[in-house]
Amino acid sequence: MVTHIRFLLISLLLIWEANWVNLLPQSADYFDGKVINSTTHEPVPFATIKLKYNLLGVYANAEGDFKIARNVDFRNDSLIITCIGYKQSSLAYQDLNELTVNRVLLIPVVYGIGEVRVVAKQKKLYSLAIIRRAIRRIIDNYPVKPFNYIAYYRDYQKRDNNYINLNEAIIQTLDNGFMTESVSDKYRLLNFRKNNDFPTMNISPYYVMNKSSESENPNKSIPGAYLGDQFGNELFILMVHDAIRNFNVRSFSFIETFSKDFIFNHKFSDPVKIFDNNLMLYKIAFEGKRLITGDSLYAAGAIYIQPRDYSIHKLEYTCFYKTGREASKKMFSIDVEYGYDNSVDSLMCLKYISFNNFFEVEDPGDNSYFRVLESYLDTTSNLKATVILKFNNFPDPVSASRKTNFELTSGNKEVKINHIQVVGNTIYLRLKDDNIKGLTDSLKVLVQNVKDRNGNIMDKRKSLELYQFRELFVQEYNKHLPLTDSCYMEYLPLEKNCISKYSGSHNYWMNTPENIKNNK
Repeated sequence: MVTHIRFLLISLLLIWEANWVNLLPQSADYFDGKVINSTTHEPVPFATIKLKYNLLGVYANAEGDFKIARNVDFRNDSLIITCIGYKQSSLAYQDLNELTVNRVLLIPVVYGIGEVRVVAKQKKLYSLAIIRRAIRRIIDNYPVKPFNYIAYYRDYQKRDNNYINLNEAIIQTLDNGFMTESVSDKYRLLNFRKNNDFPTMNISPYYVMNKSSESENPNKSIPGAYLGDQFGNELFILMVHDAIRNFNVRSFSFIETFSKDFIFNHKFSDPVKIFDNNLMLYKIAFEGKRLITGDSLYAAGAIYIQPRDYSIHKLEYTCFYKTGREASKKMFSIDVEYGYDNSVDSLMCLKYISFNNFFEVEDPGDNSYFRVLESYLDTTSNLKATVILKFNNFPDPVSASRKTNFELTSGNKEVKINHIQVVGNTIYLRLKDDNIKGLTDSLKVLVQNVKDRNGNIMDKRKSLELYQFRELFVQEYNKHLPLTDSCYMEYLPLEKNCISKYSGSHNYWMNTPENIKNNK
C-alpha cells in the first residue's frame, strides 16, 4: 500500500525582481553559485542574492544553490547576499567564474537577549507576549488592499538527495489582501515546463488517499488531519501552507488556525536576538505540546519577529514521527519568509515558501513482486471447469486455499468455486457444475490477500521513500504586465492549465536547481 502523509491545510506562494520579459534559457547564460555557512561549511538555505544597482535578485534553494544571469550590463555591479542570522556579504559581479560553482561564505551572527530582570517563568511569558502582539498586528503589517506579484514555482521529488520529476513555472498571483481568504485569490500561469535535464519516474505528483494507510502506518499520519489534492493542482497544495497569510483559517497541523491555536498548541523558549543584515529580530524557538501531538509525533520550529512593529519575518515548522526511543524521521517541513517591500507601501510581503513532505510509493521498477503470470479457463479437463492461475512464486497454501480470497463473475452473474487446489506455482479454482454453461471470455477473477511462501502480498511492489517538494520564490511585486492573452488558473494540474501571454520588456527566469546532467 502507498503510505500517505496526512495533515491540515490552507493557502499562498513565491522569486524576485527582474527588468525585462520572455523566459531566458538555462545553461551557459548563467553563473552558478552556492551559499555556505563559514563555520559549519553547510549550505545556507534560502539566502537572498541581490544585484546592488540593478535591483535584480533571486533566492538560493534549500541546498544553498542559485543562478545569476550573465549580462554585460551587470559587469560593474555587485552581489549582496543576506540571510536571517548571518552577516551580509558581497561579491563583485566581474569576479564570478563561469567555469565553476561560485561559493559565497556567510558568517553566522546570533546574540543573546541581554539582561532581562525577570525570573525564568516571566521570561517565558515575555515570548508569549511578543507572539500575541505579532498576531494582533498582522492586519497592520501586511497588505489588506489588493496587490499582485510574479513568482518562480517548482515541484519535484528527491530520492537519495537526487532531484527527480522537476516541473517549473512562472506564475502571477492576484491577491485580494490579508482581510480576505486566500482561496479568493486568482492566478495566471505565464510559463510551464517539465525539465528533461532531470531523471523522471512514473509516479503521480498528486495525492490518491487510501483509508488503510492510517491503520497500516499509525506513526506516519496525523490523526484527524487530511492532505487533499486541491483538485490535482500542485500550486494550490503549496498555497494552503502559509499560516501567516491564512492566519484566520485552518492551515496545517499543528499550527491549525494560527491566530487562535498556535500559542495554545506549543511551548516557547526565551527570545534570542538575531539579525537580518542590520535589522534586529527576535527568534523564538518552540515545540508542540505532547498533549496535542501525542506520543508518536514531535513538532518543532521557530518564529522570527521584529520588535519595533511586531512584524513576523519568518516561520519554520517541522513535524517528525518517532521511529524508536531516540530516532525520528521528518514527516513534513515548511519554511515561509516575509520582508518589507517598497512597492507595496513598505508592508510585509512574501519572499518565498517551501513545503516538503515524506511519502512512500510503490517502486515502478520492481519486477520481482509476487504476481500472476498467466490465467485462463480450462474446460477440456475431465474434471470440472477450472480457472488456472500461474504465479511467478509459489503461493502460500493457506491464503491461496481460502475461497473468500477469490471473486469470480461472468457478466452480472457470480460464479461459485467448488474446490481450490494449490500445486507448485499454480492455483486451480474448480468451478461448480451448474455454473459451467454460459461461461465466456467475459469471466473475471478478482484475487486479494493471497501471499507467497515468503509472506509477500500479491501485486505489492517494494516501496520507495521520497520527499515531495513544492516551492515558490517571489520575483516582482505590483509591476504592470501587459497581457496579450489572459486566462486564470483552474483547479487542474499546472500542465493542464492555460498559459497567459504577455509582451513588453520584463524577464523572468527559472532558478533551476544545480544537480542537473550538465552540471559543472
